[in-house]
Amino acid sequence: MAKVQIKSEQITPFGGTFSIMEQFDALLFKVINSTLGERCQPFGYSYSEIFRSLMCVFFCGGSCIEDISTHLMYHLSFHPKLKTCSADTILRAIKELTVDNTTYTSLASGKSYDFNTADKMNELLVKSLLATGGLRSGQEYDLDFDHQFIQTEKYDAK
Repeated sequence: MAKVQIKSEQITPFGGTFSIMEQFDALLFKVINSTLGERCQPFGYSYSEIFRSLMCVFFCGGSCIEDISTHLMYHLSFHPKLKTCSADTILRAIKELTVDNTTYTSLASGKSYDFNTADKMNELLVKSLLATGGLRSGQEYDLDFDHQFIQTEKYDAK
């Protein structure tokens, strides 16, 4: 006697990421949007949807952001609720989140160096750690930032 199995036509090699995407939304959707603010609504994508789409690139073995548009979008569209955005949208949102550099002038040498604190993104990291249980509210933590300025000839590394 033969076994008959009925399978959906919507079979995807990346279906395992759907539960991760749902967990991501459950834990971080509100945290990301409340920290970074709203984007254009109702037709655009929220920052949480953009971060989730970016996360899918790496979880599905992509090597660059453009892989979401060229290789993954078809498969990720099988999820009935979660929206996945294009590489262009991800890159545009990353550009929206950039902030101006701060210039530091060394008292000893008089040389100027640019660095970027990205305060909103740092706030998001801490709130995300609280939301996922990586940090506990009411506890004290030392968050250390180590850096060293290294002179280089690279044009964009002032």
